[in-house]
Amino acid sequence: CNGVRSFRARASTMSALLQRTRLRVGAARPRTIPPCRGPARAGAPARFQRPRGRVARAAPEDDREEPSRDELIAKLNKSLEGLDEPMDGEELKSLVMERWGRAYDTRICRRRDGLGAMRLYLQVMWKYLGQRSFPMTEERYDEQLGAVAELISEWGCADQIRKEIAECEKNPVLDTTGANAVMIALDIQDGQLGDF
Repeated sequence: CNGVRSFRARASTMSALLQRTRLRVGAARPRTIPPCRGPARAGAPARFQRPRGRVARAAPEDDREEPSRDELIAKLNKSLEGLDEPMDGEELKSLVMERWGRAYDTRICRRRDGLGAMRLYLQVMWKYLGQRSFPMTEERYDEQLGAVAELISEWGCADQIRKEIAECEKNPVLDTTGANAVMIALDIQDGQLGDF
């Protein structure tokens, strides 16, 4: 019997507390009325009246015809004239193999140059496929090269990389002085640097 009384007492206390909470919450929120979308009413407060003056209207649609397929193709070809031929992972692998004789790992890295400006570089690492300590499988290595080649092509640096790998005089080495990767600075615009 004592348990039922204490339960009823707790229940009534909880419902009273809940009612007080609802009253407080309701009183704390001032009700806002959205501005009137209908015609202005005489004598209504200024905040409920429609703004006066010119209302911007939608411009009439042009009756121009859409360009033909041939015009679109010509426009697209004109915009693509200055772009490099895209590079894929196989081409990057063959360039590295022809120049250094081994399938070295390549990466894109972001560093500051001698003047303190952020630049993107293609790194040809000292690790190569077939080395015992090489951390990737051949499939993973091909994926890595494909991703690097895709970024190089996207940034329009494919021809630059083709030229600079062939002309590069440095070699990626791991010797007593440490690991030295070959760093090739990418010629990209500042707007593209923020994406990486």
